[in-house]
Amino acid sequence: MRYQGIKVTLITGFLGAGKTTLIRQLLEKAPIHERWAVLVNEFGDIGLDGAFYSEAGVAIKEVPGGCVCCTTSAAFQQGLNQLIRQYNPDRIFIEPSGLGHPKQIIQKLRSDSYQDVLLLTGAFCVLDARNLQDERYIKHAIFNDQIEAANGIVLSHVDKYQLEDIDRLKTHFNKFSIHQPELFISNPMKLDLDDLDIGLSDISVEAKKLNHTHTAHSHEAHSKHEHAHAHESNETECPWHYQRQQDAMQVLGWRWSLGHSFNEKSLKTIIEKISAFEGIYRIKGVFSINSNEALFVNASRGEITFTRSKWQETSRMEVIGNVEGNWSNEIKMEQIFHID
Repeated sequence: MRYQGIKVTLITGFLGAGKTTLIRQLLEKAPIHERWAVLVNEFGDIGLDGAFYSEAGVAIKEVPGGCVCCTTSAAFQQGLNQLIRQYNPDRIFIEPSGLGHPKQIIQKLRSDSYQDVLLLTGAFCVLDARNLQDERYIKHAIFNDQIEAANGIVLSHVDKYQLEDIDRLKTHFNKFSIHQPELFISNPMKLDLDDLDIGLSDISVEAKKLNHTHTAHSHEAHSKHEHAHAHESNETECPWHYQRQQDAMQVLGWRWSLGHSFNEKSLKTIIEKISAFEGIYRIKGVFSINSNEALFVNASRGEITFTRSKWQETSRMEVIGNVEGNWSNEIKMEQIFHID
């Protein structure tokens, strides 16, 4: 079996930026003679992001529980190794958690253990330029690390930009005196197949930069890392619910039993209400509305996308936001798990 030379494309981006949307578009362009696969490292425990690839027709491997320092953990490496062994793909897309440090992932992919196996051909950061005016983002270390580690910046939600967003974008990237990533601006956002190997031209430069910064950065991440399980229900309960905190962020997740269905109209109403709560960064969910179909929910910045698609598995939802404010209690008061 051939392992050498598997190309790897890293797609990062903060919560709600649009990583999954971009990867799905790229998967549609896969050459017929190539096998492509996706490794998804999620912040939550439910395994939700993989549901959004359910009709992609490629191998998907989910590594739940992703966070600042867990993205290069044994679970992440084990998931990557299983994907290689089982499918021997020609290209792997890695979608880290929106709260994952990409420099650690790049360091792992370029380590001696993968020297003759993987070739990282490009790292891209999906960025909503409107977030450059929000201090919650621009002062967040991970948000900035994702930008700094990227060979290319893919702008998302371009159709909603104002002139000041473009001006702010130019000002922000003019500050990059050494590392100037290439900007991809289109509506809708896209990458061509030729763009995927953007990182091969300066791979030696990037490797030196990562080797120089990784050690101090990694120790800092580990020293600040903490998991706090504020609430975790027995998984046999219906619905199963958990709450987890990491640093200044927390995630709430639910999973319902197979066969539980929701009223589409009532569901949309309550999702719209939840998305308006202050402090929420992202909502993702898949809700069965009949025996063969589900409503897929993707929301950030108060903007919600509802999509109906085939689905015959359990319903699930995750909400990620900051630890401040009362949004988590407000969601629980909505009792979304009792909607039917």
